[in-house]
Formats: sequence, C-alpha cells, structure tokens
Amino acid sequence: MTTGPRATGRDDLRRGPAVWAGGASHVGSKTPPNQDALAVAATNAAAHHSAIAAVSDGVSTSPHSELASQIAVDAATDSLIGALTRHPATSDPDDLCLAMRMAVLTAQDEIVAQAGHDIDGYACTLVLALFHRGLVIVANVGDSRAYWFGDSGTNMILTTDDSMAQLSISLGTPREIAEASAQAHAITKWLGPSSPGLDPTISPFRVAEPGWLMVCTDGLWNYASDADELRNVFNHLPVSADASAEKLSVALVDWANEQGGHDNISVGLIRIDEDDLRGVPARAAQEPSMDSPARSAEPPLRRASTEDEPAVSRPGPSEASPQPELPL
Repeated sequence: MTTGPRATGRDDLRRGPAVWAGGASHVGSKTPPNQDALAVAATNAAAHHSAIAAVSDGVSTSPHSELASQIAVDAATDSLIGALTRHPATSDPDDLCLAMRMAVLTAQDEIVAQAGHDIDGYACTLVLALFHRGLVIVANVGDSRAYWFGDSGTNMILTTDDSMAQLSISLGTPREIAEASAQAHAITKWLGPSSPGLDPTISPFRVAEPGWLMVCTDGLWNYASDADELRNVFNHLPVSADASAEKLSVALVDWANEQGGHDNISVGLIRIDEDDLRGVPARAAQEPSMDSPARSAEPPLRRASTEDEPAVSRPGPSEASPQPELPL
C-alpha cells in the first residue's frame, strides 16, 4: 500500500478470489502534514466475502486532528471487525446498521478519551463502508464520502455531507454553486469532544450488480464531486485494465494532486464481483441476528497490507442497461 507520511498501521490483508480491497493516502502538494487516515480490511473466505474501508479527514483548525483521524479509522474498523467476527453469518440489515452505528460511536469514545481536557484539539470526519453478504452499508459524519460505480454504469454518491454546502443544496442551490462558496467545507457534524451531537447517517443498499465501492476525503472529490464525473475520471486513469484496487487508489491520488492537490487525499476501494453476489440470502429474516449465536466459522477480517495477489479486472463500459442498487 502506498501512503504518505500518515501510514495506516494495519496488518495483513487477506482476500478471497473475488473481493479485493486497497487504498492510498497522501499529503496534497500544498497541504502538509497529512491529516487524513485510511483503514482497509477484508476476509479471505471462499464464500460470503466481507470488506471494510474507512477514511477520516482531520479538521485543520484542531492541532491534533491527525491523531483524531487515525483513532477514528482504527477504532471504527476494529469495532466492526469484532462484530462481524462474533456473528459472521448475519445479513440482517438492522443488525448490520446497528453494528455500523456502534463502530462510529466507539470511534467517538476513543477520540474523547485520548483528548482528555483538550476539548478543541481533536476533531475529524469519518466515512465507514461495509460490504457483507450482498449488502453495502455506509456510515458517515462530516464531508468525507462514499461512491458506488456499478459495472453497467450506475454511479451514485452514497453519503450526504454534513456541511454548509449540503445545507445550501437542500434549500435548492445547485451543487456546483454551493460547493464553490466560501463556507462550502464548513462541516456541521464531526467526531471529537467539541462535537455538537453525534448522529451518524447510516445508508444500507442491497447490491444488484458487480462494481466498485469507494470511500474518499474531499481532497479527491473537490475536483470531481458529481458521481458521473468522478466515474469518468476513474475510467480514464493511466493504469492497466486489470489494475488492482491499490493501484487504482494510487492513480486517483496522483490525479487529484495533478489538479492542484490543495488538500490531503485519501481513497479506499472495494471491488465486488459476481461471485460475491451469488448465494446471498434473498431475505434478511433467513439469517441469524447478532443477538443469536453465530453458526459459522468463517475466517475473521484481517487488516490491510501490500501482500502481492492476482489483480481484479477493472470495469469498463457495458452495453447492458443500468441495474440500480436498491435502498433497503
């Protein structure tokens, strides 16, 4: 994994033949040090693949924001790994949404504990994405984002920013105008002791086609906010057609720096293939809840590394009509 000065601190990544997760984080050309943090994890099970990607962006006015962002991705990812390790067979959306919420709250508790009496010194955003047994669930606080790029051309922003720009958009201001305003990146929610109240947005989707799940900080989406626009960038990166998620993430970071790199840039990618969508339960009621004893001995999620394994093909344009993902 290629990173900037802020390494992720994750251990070995394991993956199955169809799920591949990777990422890159780097200081922008004009904004040292890197206050972003990134974490990626995936199973190496032969079935029921799961993957997690998280990024956090430290608030620049907080002197210890780089510590807050690292705590956020580590604590949230470890909490979610623990929940899925205890109950690997669950596919109940309510249980998984609760696990995501608890992961964010755990991150908040860890940051507050680290901050002690330093109320204003620790603050950051967080976006946490999970793929598990045919479901994608995203949790976010602040303006770091998750996107979906389906192989058939379905492109979506999966998160809603907690920002002044988003408030303007909700009042009818066109996105391109709202995001160009002076206060566009002033966030209305964040993690840290000074948070006005933590209520993460949780968004579940049942995946209907293969594609790419991406999380990123605003250092990337600043230059291509719209989902279709960012997908166009993704499709024209100067990498081979079979590039891995890690190489694609690095290429996206490089592209953002070429546009000016006015902020730190972090990208996490999860590839979801046809094999990952086969045999998933049609209804969540068929699966045990997280209140029931686990019935599976699938391998646990592992933390990320640069272990060299075969790359997964990158999606290209498809003649098939788009098959949108369905909100649960």
